[in-house]
Amino acid sequence: MGSSDVVIRRATPLDHDTLASLIAAAYATLDDERYDREALVAAMPLMSRPNPLLLACGTYFVAELDGEPAACGGWTREEPGTGKVKEGVAHIRHFAADPRFARRGAASALLRHCLSQAHAAQIERMMSQSTLPAEPFYAFAGFRRLKIVEAKMGEGVVLPVVLMERAIP
Repeated sequence: MGSSDVVIRRATPLDHDTLASLIAAAYATLDDERYDREALVAAMPLMSRPNPLLLACGTYFVAELDGEPAACGGWTREEPGTGKVKEGVAHIRHFAADPRFARRGAASALLRHCLSQAHAAQIERMMSQSTLPAEPFYAFAGFRRLKIVEAKMGEGVVLPVVLMERAIP
């Protein structure tokens, strides 16, 4: 099954519970020994739930395969964690793929959709704070690693992530 079978639709607040399950299943796969176990356990409840602001922003999406949510994610002009906006720059936000649909093209189609939309909005550069295991996914899509940064997940909870970028031609 290829990405031509993927249906992408805008997420809404009504998707909260469905996406909470999808994100929790996806992020459970992060426990592959790249992260400190204690830090990951502390961060999981904070990072594995949908952000209501993203669900309502209009640039957050659900990719469906066979009528089921297979991946979610989006982009915003606002930088995660700071809310800062820089002209011509956008940020990939809270991508997740249900492990049941791994390697079936949903997340890739969704990323292409986000890049296309950002291009239409005159975005020139897309940034991503990738989890360590997801770095190859973004690299395959043309993102390049800038550096490792600490993502604050909550009070005293931080995880290393890979800050990546790519031009949007």
